[in-house]
Amino acid sequence: MAEGNFHKTDCSIKAEFEGKDYCFGNKTSRSVFVNEPLTMIKEARQFFIKNTETDRTKMTQLAADSMLDDPDCDLSHKDLGYLNFKGKDLTHCVMVNTSFFGADLRGANLNGTNLQRAYLNLARLENANFSGANLREATMFQPIFGNTNFRGANLSSARVIGTLGNVDMSSALVLNGQFGLDVGNQPMGQMKFDSSGGDFHNANFEGADLNIASFIFGNLREANLRHTNLYRAELIQADLSGADLTGADLTDANVDGANFDKVKGLATVKGFNTVKGKCKNCAM
Repeated sequence: MAEGNFHKTDCSIKAEFEGKDYCFGNKTSRSVFVNEPLTMIKEARQFFIKNTETDRTKMTQLAADSMLDDPDCDLSHKDLGYLNFKGKDLTHCVMVNTSFFGADLRGANLNGTNLQRAYLNLARLENANFSGANLREATMFQPIFGNTNFRGANLSSARVIGTLGNVDMSSALVLNGQFGLDVGNQPMGQMKFDSSGGDFHNANFEGADLNIASFIFGNLREANLRHTNLYRAELIQADLSGADLTGADLTDANVDGANFDKVKGLATVKGFNTVKGKCKNCAM
């Protein structure tokens, strides 16, 4: 947390200080902590306090535009609902727990930004660049997508529902992502994660809920789909070459025309005997 991120660890890398164990995601972080433990603990506490706030302060368009002119732009915990950021450069802004409900982000550049727990419901995201952005635990319910770029972004535990079209999520980190259908939270009827022709090459979906999600004609080559819930997912004509399906649930999924060439863990897949359609290179 002292480095400005929430990062879950298994505590295999740790250090003791004043009788307490501190866990780290890598050895470099531990080394920094050992050299300056009091400073690191202080920074981690400050980050935790700031980034677990839930309230958001409403901003006007004028105030938001003024903030964008500040090289230390911090829009965290702000309500920017329905404001216009079309074509804007937000790469210098921190936007933790920021609401962009209904906002216009068409063509906006958010490359590498911190958008943890951001709220992007009903936002305009056509041609927006989220490549490399931190979108952990963000919520995107029915925004308008179109050539939206999430290449290499962190979407772990994010909630994404909508029609994404040919979205780019190649090399994205989507650990425990919530992209599956949740009828109980959809008063307007059945809406789902729907991507036709999307690029998910080398994306890491391990543990994600992808039930009834549509990846028709999608590029899932070398994707990590270990222990994912793909119940009734639509994988029609999708390319899963080299993907890892170890422990995944494909019960009643439609795999017609999908390419399973060199897929890993097929023998461990739950419900593979119930899939619909005729897949390619999927004999066990």
